[in-house]
Amino acid sequence: MALDLRPGERVYQEIKQAILSGEFALLERLDIDRLASQLGVSATPVRYALAILASERLVRVQASRTYHVVFWSERDLRALYEFRQGLALWTADAYEPAPSTAAFVKNGSYVSAYLAVMKNLETSANPELRRAARAADDRLHAALRAEAEALPDASSDLIRIAAALPKGGRPLKAALRKHFRRRIGQCASIRSAAHARAMPQDE
Repeated sequence: MALDLRPGERVYQEIKQAILSGEFALLERLDIDRLASQLGVSATPVRYALAILASERLVRVQASRTYHVVFWSERDLRALYEFRQGLALWTADAYEPAPSTAAFVKNGSYVSAYLAVMKNLETSANPELRRAARAADDRLHAALRAEAEALPDASSDLIRIAAALPKGGRPLKAALRKHFRRRIGQCASIRSAAHARAMPQDE
């Protein structure tokens, strides 16, 4: 009998959202039986969901066959930012200038502003590039939440990119390079801030 994947898809989306939102902290163990109980399913859909999340590198499988939320090394985080920069620059090559999102950047949360700017940038990109960019942003999500704490006036970099969107071309690519190079250079600080956010807070 074929496995009905619909419960697995739902469980996958719920666990993924909990990881991206920070409800499941970096390095947190994801217990299959506990998750199954919380989500009202058997262990099978949870295993299915965790296998997908592991393939997306949001979850790591330990030698003991336990699952933990991924926490990147400084080297891994730097490589991820470098990869994301490359995707953004490739996307900029095909970008058709559009109205700026500067107002949203000023009014929205830092993470939502970043995602809005990148979504705007990707409007002319091919589907494969958009998928790669979204996957990289998922892996960077905890770092994005930490950037606002680790980098003084981090939103100014997003405002610069948003202001360059109507121009496209060299101004846009220069703003993207400045944004990502700053984060590549400050990986240690961003990683430390992300780790601090993941630690239990004293009541």
